[in-house]
Amino acid sequence: MKTDAAAARAGSQLFGLLPPQARLALLVLGLLAALAGCCAAWLDYQNYRPSPNICRAHEVHRTDCVQVERAVPTPAGWSR
Repeated sequence: MKTDAAAARAGSQLFGLLPPQARLALLVLGLLAALAGCCAAWLDYQNYRPSPNICRAHEVHRTDCVQVERAVPTPAGWSR
């Protein structure tokens, strides 16, 4: 079974065997793929609607935020 280090070492050795033009092409394609992913995420973020303004526990007198009931904490572990 290959470990992560062995897989990374094999990948870097394979990349080193490629001619310089192929290495450059792979790097450029990788950068373009990353740029496309960032652009897609940015465009998807354009229709983001912020969540309602939630009041903090000490801001019960405010009327410009949403009052939320505090959840009762559940006990951790097993109870017998």
